[in-house]
Amino acid sequence: MAEQGARQMLPEVQTYIQSVEAATAAQSAAAVAADQKYPERYGYGENSRSQASAYSEEIRKVYDTGAETLEAAWNALKTSGDPLVKWIAENCGEYRAEARCILAALPATVDELDDLAEANDWCRVWGSFRQQAIDAGVMPGITPPSPARKAVFERIDQESCCRMEAGARRRIGEALDALIKEAMTTEASAAEAKAPQVPA
Repeated sequence: MAEQGARQMLPEVQTYIQSVEAATAAQSAAAVAADQKYPERYGYGENSRSQASAYSEEIRKVYDTGAETLEAAWNALKTSGDPLVKWIAENCGEYRAEARCILAALPATVDELDDLAEANDWCRVWGSFRQQAIDAGVMPGITPPSPARKAVFERIDQESCCRMEAGARRRIGEALDALIKEAMTTEASAAEAKAPQVPA
């Protein structure tokens, strides 16, 4: 990834992160205020029960408001003009903490995102989402696999005892690329050899 000072975070991602930080800070402040507002809630008697009930209701509202704000901020990413950001918002809602790290790193190459995933020990989950993003054609710098290539991988998965991991899929993909290149080179050489020779 580019150095933090040189890399410009995507505007919609910056807005999202600022919204999350503001909502988290507001939620914490409101929780502290509620704690101070009902100091007798742990005691006995009617007053303590009343304070405990009021405190619980206030905290519930605090967290409900915070959750609504965070959800709105996340949903706003679904309108992003960046294909990967939009795809992450639509498909990675269960992993928002990890997604936030990925989003904050963008723009980045696939290799840089792989390094980030490895550094954070996300390899198993990242491998699955990585391939889904590639298949969807939203991973930067990578052409989505053709139907024929997808069929090859699906057949390998069907014939194997378990699905291939991301590393194996990538290595086989590279081998397929080399095979296609060799076939195209051979075909071009054969066509050239068959072409009529023009006298000098």
